[in-house]
Amino acid sequence: MKNVFLGVLLASFLMASSHANAVLEPFFEGGEWTAETGLEYRYFKDPGEFGQSQHAVALRLSAEYYTSWNDGLDLFTFRPYLLLDYQDSDRTHFDIREALWIHVGDDWELRSGISRVFWGKTEFINLVDVINQDDLVDGDDEKLGQPMVNLSLVHDWGIFDFYLLLGFRERTFPGPDGRLRTPIPVDTDNPEYSREAGQRDIDWAVRWQRPLNDYVEMGLSLFSGVDREPWYSFNFDLNNPMLIPNYHHKDQLGLELEYLYEGWAVKFEAIGVRSEREHYWAAVTGVEYSFYGIMGTDLDFTLINEFMKDSRDDLAPGYLEHDFGVGGRFSFNDEFDTTMQGGFLWDPDTEEKVLSFEFERRLYSDLKIEIQAVTVLERGTPPVDDTNVEIISDLLQSQLFGDDSVTYNQVVDFLLGLIEEDGIGILFDPEYGLNVLQQFQKLSDTSRKISVIESDDYVQVKLTYYY
Repeated sequence: MKNVFLGVLLASFLMASSHANAVLEPFFEGGEWTAETGLEYRYFKDPGEFGQSQHAVALRLSAEYYTSWNDGLDLFTFRPYLLLDYQDSDRTHFDIREALWIHVGDDWELRSGISRVFWGKTEFINLVDVINQDDLVDGDDEKLGQPMVNLSLVHDWGIFDFYLLLGFRERTFPGPDGRLRTPIPVDTDNPEYSREAGQRDIDWAVRWQRPLNDYVEMGLSLFSGVDREPWYSFNFDLNNPMLIPNYHHKDQLGLELEYLYEGWAVKFEAIGVRSEREHYWAAVTGVEYSFYGIMGTDLDFTLINEFMKDSRDDLAPGYLEHDFGVGGRFSFNDEFDTTMQGGFLWDPDTEEKVLSFEFERRLYSDLKIEIQAVTVLERGTPPVDDTNVEIISDLLQSQLFGDDSVTYNQVVDFLLGLIEEDGIGILFDPEYGLNVLQQFQKLSDTSRKISVIESDDYVQVKLTYYY
């Protein structure tokens, strides 16, 4: 099945590329350039737990080139992006968000190059959105560009999209000097892959979507490739402690449903996943209602309610495994495109609560301001032990590390190595890596995920100038 799928995509690509010389020539002729520059400032309520500053400044530079030819049947878009962070060198990076050639046929389209693709219906989390890797240092909703070939077939019975994903992009993470990071930094230079996963893998995906009637739209998707969400192991180096991202292969079946009637919207996303590491399901469902023209004005307001559930519960790597989300979005519908929205997340098991606020408005035709604020209203305090031997004992009993897991064996080998090298006394010596092991113990407490991130309540202001 997989070979047939790949053959169809490659054959389509070769047929569309038969006029490659004619196609490439117009790429950089007669097109249009636009650009934008963004200045970002973040103020954190408290100094960083590891000595980071309360202030952070970053500069964003991006551009877009667009051209079309062949009576609009061929299009090319190029979008480079650069983020310069003056505190965290690991946050500074360059990415090609898009370098995409699109050829339009009678009832099909072929997209080849680098692109970003969004799947999903809900607001707080999009479980089915698996094509692109998260650009975590740039924001929760930002994605890295993904090399791909995408064949889209448009018919009365729906839209079929076939994706051939060429190569795997690793997730970005804040560095030791960055904020919003884990107590132990992530070693992005030494990721590990399972036997069935690799950076040069060719992943594939299929998605079908269509309206079922005047009110309901449905989407079904299938993805097979490297999981964009890594798991983590510890390098067991007390002098330079790091978390190692581990990437595995997974197969994912996704379902999207959206019901729209007058001001009501009911949304649903669900996935079933089979991977080398685990099998699980997750779902999110929500109800929205929009009020239009409030009190005779142009103001619209949408109330959002969602519930998220992951069958892995505490073992899920993210923190939205059993949470309620409530939010609201104001659209002022004015000449300045003013919008304002807020969100509240609550975990009934741990009582952890997160509140967020966003506001954006054009100050002039070519200048926009965006304000974002995030605060943790309630966070748990993971307990930590006072001696190395107690911590290691706790790690060995953690539900993250089963008796047959690789990490369990690493903990045992690490313990035996310490005793062999320095004697059993180091297990009770608070000067011998106790702080590092306590941080690792916090990470192993799967019931307090929000608490793992240092207390980084912050306000962010971004000014963007459009050329």
